[in-house]
Amino acid sequence: MKILILGWEFPPHSVGGLGTHTYEIVKALAKKGVEIKLILPFKEHDDVYGVKFYSAELDRFTSIYYHTRPGQIAAGDIYSEMLWYTDAAVDIARRERFDLIHANDWLTALAGVRIKKASGKPLLMTMHSTEYDRTAGNPWEFISDYERMAVREADKVVAVSNRLKDELASIYGADPGKITVIHNAIDRSKFNGNKIKASSKVVLYVGRLSIQKGVDHLIRAFKIVSDHYEDAVLYIVGDGPQMQYLINLTIDLEISDKVIFFGRVPDDVLEKFYAVSSVFVMPSVSEPFGITALESIASRTPTIISIQSGVSEVIKNVFKVDFWDSNQMADIILGLLKYPAVKEIISSEAYRELYDLTWDNRADKFIGIYKELLKG
Repeated sequence: MKILILGWEFPPHSVGGLGTHTYEIVKALAKKGVEIKLILPFKEHDDVYGVKFYSAELDRFTSIYYHTRPGQIAAGDIYSEMLWYTDAAVDIARRERFDLIHANDWLTALAGVRIKKASGKPLLMTMHSTEYDRTAGNPWEFISDYERMAVREADKVVAVSNRLKDELASIYGADPGKITVIHNAIDRSKFNGNKIKASSKVVLYVGRLSIQKGVDHLIRAFKIVSDHYEDAVLYIVGDGPQMQYLINLTIDLEISDKVIFFGRVPDDVLEKFYAVSSVFVMPSVSEPFGITALESIASRTPTIISIQSGVSEVIKNVFKVDFWDSNQMADIILGLLKYPAVKEIISSEAYRELYDLTWDNRADKFIGIYKELLKG
């Protein structure tokens, strides 16, 4: 079974769940004997045994900030990058043998559709989010058009949550019958759960700093928390277009000395942030899944997520709150900081729920879809 996978993020060029998903599922598929040919936008990538890599050589562009290293400034034209990647991927595919095309999100959708039409091979489309999610309901029309095309032209669609499946059907008119839900998973071995005792009460956020992620609501909640605990601090790990707005918000709320922006950090450093944190919060306005919540749980950190997140479909032992309700968010954080026994119970029970959320069994689900499509 030869699978041509079209990817956009991949370590070390990852900014979120898309990069994590692609890396982990490719690794799990290769271990099961699936022959993977993976086309990426860039040359530099982590190696995976049994996977053949191809580059569209987009290192000449810098429009996507996950093409850069931490601290670098991103500028350019994402549409031009996508078209360049598409042309390169089609050219690469023309010279290769494969049985099936597996594309990921809108950035590889046009390439997937063009390769399908040129080769006659079936197309599987994995959707990790939509432009409606990323912009909190104010999409760039050209991006949503590509997403609509992707779910229409694909022979089968995978959504990372039931929430996203419903969204694809309601917004883009996708046939629910050709959408299969495969939730994301976690490699627990990367997060050993050994907590590091901190001198302060640490509230942690990890992710992009965009309107979709609702970090401003967490900052307002933390203002209430800091009024109760002078030694409380908020660590914000990640970068994005709302960085300056969020910094200004902490100044306006007079908590800039208690909110620390770390920007993007390497994975081995990120593990230490989870280890030192007292509470993790994912306050997303709209979150198709939310892998960072699983990372927090794997680190045995009590976790708060917004009701508007797909991860709530697979994890029950977390606290859930409406993203906009900063007062309730603050109340839950305060309760967890005040009662260590509750923290221990909730984190231990959530950790047990991870046992079945493995990339190995997710790979089995993808292989089942591959076989179904190849039967015709």
